[in-house]
Amino acid sequence: MVPRTAVAPLPVGDGIHADAARWTFGGDVFQTFDQHVSKSVPLYREGHELVAQLSDFFVRPDGLVLDVGCSTGTLIRTLAERHQGSGARFLGVDVEPGMTAAAAEQCAAYPEISILEADAAAMEFDRLDFATLYYTLQFMPRERRRTLLASLYAALPEGGAIVVFEKVRSATPMLQDLMQQTYQEFKVNQGYTPDEVLGKSRSLKGVLDCLTSEENVAMLRGAGFGQVMTMQKYICFEGFLAVK
Repeated sequence: MVPRTAVAPLPVGDGIHADAARWTFGGDVFQTFDQHVSKSVPLYREGHELVAQLSDFFVRPDGLVLDVGCSTGTLIRTLAERHQGSGARFLGVDVEPGMTAAAAEQCAAYPEISILEADAAAMEFDRLDFATLYYTLQFMPRERRRTLLASLYAALPEGGAIVVFEKVRSATPMLQDLMQQTYQEFKVNQGYTPDEVLGKSRSLKGVLDCLTSEENVAMLRGAGFGQVMTMQKYICFEGFLAVK
């Protein structure tokens, strides 16, 4: 048997290097994360704006807004700025210490924001009005996704909501191939080299677990959400609104 040859970490863009099947949000990724994800995910910033607009329907005075997988705190800060003076509280949760440190620094001027280094799937919530999972569930084991969604559903009042953004796969090979090639061209047009596109794809093997649109909707309905709709869609990236 010929032994496998070790492959050095490849560049994935924006100064980040990653091993095959070893993508992580830890280490020093937080330093260029916002730049990297904004270039890598179509309509990333526009999705933040859409979430903020939709939050008007659900955030109540003295309520609680949760951002699961808050990374550097950009989205939770956007929501807090929109509802400043309302009395609402905002909680960003992430498992990566580098991310939570960056988020705490970015949100330091907002006393209504708390940042917590923790696994949201292991937490219990008394009451929430609105929760966001912005490209977060796709990096979690499926059973933990269901556990987390059930916990969020139980904490929401009737009429409360969550938004879930995910990279999705197609249910058919032909459409999956079409979406994948179109997305690769998008990344090249964003300035990434073919080697960086390949490096990122290699790093996500076994780490990123995408569902189809239909599977995501079924998972949300399985958690109890009676009303689920797509609110943003671009190639293989989709945002869902789920209302209790």
